[in-house]
Amino acid sequence: MSCQCYTDGTVIRSLTARVIILVLLLCLSLIFSCSSSPEDVFDTLQSDDSAEQDISRREQLVLTFAGDIMAHTPNFKMRDYSRIYDDIRTYLKGDDFTFGNLEMPVADTLPMSTYPRFNVHSSYLQAAIDGGFDVFSLANNHSNDQYYAGIDGTLSAFSSRPLSHYSGLRRSENEELQPRLILHNGWRILFLSVTEILNSHDKTMDRVYYSSPGDKGRALLLSSLKQMTLDIPHDVFILSLHVNQPEYERTVRQSTRDWFAELADAGVDVVWAHHPHVMHEWEQTGLHFFMYSMGNFISGQRYTPNTNDPGADREYTGDAVLLRLSLSRYAGERGFDKIEHVPVLITNQTLNNGDVVVRRLTNEFIQSLPQTWKTYYAKRKELMESYLPALLADAQKAILEQ
Repeated sequence: MSCQCYTDGTVIRSLTARVIILVLLLCLSLIFSCSSSPEDVFDTLQSDDSAEQDISRREQLVLTFAGDIMAHTPNFKMRDYSRIYDDIRTYLKGDDFTFGNLEMPVADTLPMSTYPRFNVHSSYLQAAIDGGFDVFSLANNHSNDQYYAGIDGTLSAFSSRPLSHYSGLRRSENEELQPRLILHNGWRILFLSVTEILNSHDKTMDRVYYSSPGDKGRALLLSSLKQMTLDIPHDVFILSLHVNQPEYERTVRQSTRDWFAELADAGVDVVWAHHPHVMHEWEQTGLHFFMYSMGNFISGQRYTPNTNDPGADREYTGDAVLLRLSLSRYAGERGFDKIEHVPVLITNQTLNNGDVVVRRLTNEFIQSLPQTWKTYYAKRKELMESYLPALLADAQKAILEQ
């Protein structure tokens, strides 16, 4: 094969010019083969840049809500309360605030006691705080189980833990309902805890944020909530409600749904309810979020699980959900314009030494168990997902959006 070389550069320059022309023609054909004009391309680039700027300008507040923190005999007799939280501590510490309903007095001067009149010592509260809980609801039907000593002891326990927030008890009988204003990274969180149920209607009830569940009592509460909304600038208003609904009932009554809608109309953004000791469904309506009952976070009510009948009513007291809410907005704005939620299924497990701990009810956890317990917890997971269809739907949605 022979080749010729041109040393005068004339042919090379000619070929180079032709290549340049061909490249230009190809580029023009690509541009005109698309529907986008050069201006459209520029606008698209600007739009992508704006989207990135919008994302960077978003602010987020992440809140986790749990159910009842209880203390039956097996719970408060544990030697190391921190074990309760070992499996979920990291998760609870991965948010801005975690909320729990503390369903007992905290009085170090009194002996610890179980149902019907609960009491724990401050070490039990401290374990919950160390386990990831930041905000506590103190208004419930057991608030005045230990009368004035229990109420004063509880307030004292929180006074010595100023980084923890609470609502639900009065320091004096004449004190009005006073919501807590929690300030965090530019967010203003208004928090109020109220109970519609009390076991003891003696003089100590005046030290609890109690609201009668009758028409008159609810009208007064609505009026107070509306005034709080006007008087206290805030971004989100969270109401903890120990709701007047029968214990262990797993169906949300229409009257309860209607009541929550009225609370939203009064200015409440998030209604976080408890009392039935079993998990109820949750509901998001626009920018309002309703948790109808969050069940038990920790208790001794299912201390000895019924492996012969995992579907028995009492078995539902040992399973619940952690609901993580993410509120977001543009930087510099007030309030929030978006709310998202992710449910996490949890269960109470009684260990061989009698300790009761909280575990995430996952397939991985189930597969780690001996056969009898593997069968029991697999059935419990199936039953919870069956009667709480949003559990699977919301969890799958969250995975897809990641």
